[in-house]
Amino acid sequence: MVPNGRDRRSFTELDSLTRRRFLTAAGGGAAGLAFTLGLPATTAGATPERGRREYPFTLGVASGDPLPDGVVLWTRIAPRPLEPHGGLNPNETVAVTWEVASDERFARVVRRGSALARSAYSFSVHVDVRGLRPGRHYWYRFMAHGHASEVARTRTAPADSAVEPMRFAFASCMNYRAGYFQVMRDMADQDPDAVFFLGDYIYEYPVVQLPTGRQLPDLPPEVVPETVTLEQYRLRHALYKSQPEVIAAHRFTPWVMMWDDHEVSNDYRRDTEAELLRQAAGYRAYWEHMPLRQPQRPVGPSARLHRRLRHGAMAQFDMLDARQFRTPELASGTIPDSPQRRDPARTILGEEQESWFARGLGAEPARWNIAPQGVLMAVVNTANTTQGPPPPTYSSGNWDGYQASQQRLLDAVSAARDAERLRNFVVLTGDVHCGYVSNLLSDTTDLGSPSVGTEFTSLSVSSAQDFDPVANERRQVRTVVNPHMRWADLHCGYVMVDLDTERMAVEFRAVDKVSRPEDPVYPLRRFTVADGVPEVQPG
Repeated sequence: MVPNGRDRRSFTELDSLTRRRFLTAAGGGAAGLAFTLGLPATTAGATPERGRREYPFTLGVASGDPLPDGVVLWTRIAPRPLEPHGGLNPNETVAVTWEVASDERFARVVRRGSALARSAYSFSVHVDVRGLRPGRHYWYRFMAHGHASEVARTRTAPADSAVEPMRFAFASCMNYRAGYFQVMRDMADQDPDAVFFLGDYIYEYPVVQLPTGRQLPDLPPEVVPETVTLEQYRLRHALYKSQPEVIAAHRFTPWVMMWDDHEVSNDYRRDTEAELLRQAAGYRAYWEHMPLRQPQRPVGPSARLHRRLRHGAMAQFDMLDARQFRTPELASGTIPDSPQRRDPARTILGEEQESWFARGLGAEPARWNIAPQGVLMAVVNTANTTQGPPPPTYSSGNWDGYQASQQRLLDAVSAARDAERLRNFVVLTGDVHCGYVSNLLSDTTDLGSPSVGTEFTSLSVSSAQDFDPVANERRQVRTVVNPHMRWADLHCGYVMVDLDTERMAVEFRAVDKVSRPEDPVYPLRRFTVADGVPEVQPG
């Protein structure tokens, strides 16, 4: 399906056209080549023009959180991104100008302005552009240090009353040392209207060579250790952001961001001052490197990342933060059923976010209500045997570890459906390095209860590493002991979704070996959710 009949030229073609125009307009062939190859911005022996310094846009540009009248634009000034402060003097302030045009040649500039990039926020720039027209493509660029960034494209959301088809991607779990990011370039080639990234954009682990994974280049020693301090998180983000595939994926479509745990540390807690300081560092570096607005900027170890976006009257997206406000997990790993697991005082979203979600569910008409978030929401018995009825076990870190909170959310969905305020409810999830497709049960204690919605969990970008068919076969026990689960798969990849008034068409796109950057990405499996039918169907 091609929504709106749009011309879906490949990323490679769009990139080639825009790159040629950029080089001609900017007169900066060395800078453009540097961006492509990761080389210094001026060629050896060349003398920069007066006022012209090293190419500063080595981490690319990005846009995010589209509204009918605006979008946020992001870049970071970092001529040497894997050095502290991006190679800049920490006492420096950089003047950055920006332009937004209705055409890729910038013959019709519709908005322009300037901003100051300061060391306090790692020389990042977040421009909240308003006054744009709904449902339109726009082109944008930044200028600093005598250079122009490469031209990029974004798209505003349709008008609130518009019922327009939508094509979007979602992904999670992008581990640099575990493998290459070729699925990111494939995602760009699919030309989605938006990308939802659902956590683990970076990993805090030391960047060391794994037996199966990416062949690591020589990296500055400051980039390698486990991330704990603010500067270490900044360097880790710079490492990921400087990858050509990541730059490509951000360049032609707006992204909508949600974190999980590895943006700080695995299953992080908030119990000690040291943990809170680390969380504050991770949160700050995350905001500095993402296309997020000022209201999402953290204050110490706190930030409001849950928010609501719309694609006209076609879809409402409730971005849920399932990590920051949770009650501490009962244990590490799996747990049996217990009164503690069902304790109503335990919450995964926090009281304020739970109320915010319930109030907004169906408050404005939308054909599809979609909740992108971090961890598995469907009931999943993790007992790995089909011999007899073993007592069920559950992941303590998923919604199953917070059963009462899980049930309250699904009760809110059921109530909205019963009141005819909600037609379709779909959850998009990351975290588990496995593609799961499940129906969401109305009663989380009864596997025979009717479903009220569906959940699609993304394959990981690279965290699952190369596909292991033996491990994948073992994982199929989950679909046996959980009859509402329709599919499970351990490939790396991501998910493409085509949405219209009649159906949600979901395609899992996969790669066999992320240890080989040339290994191709291909369609793995397709599913459909029909309008008004809260169950997954194959194809």
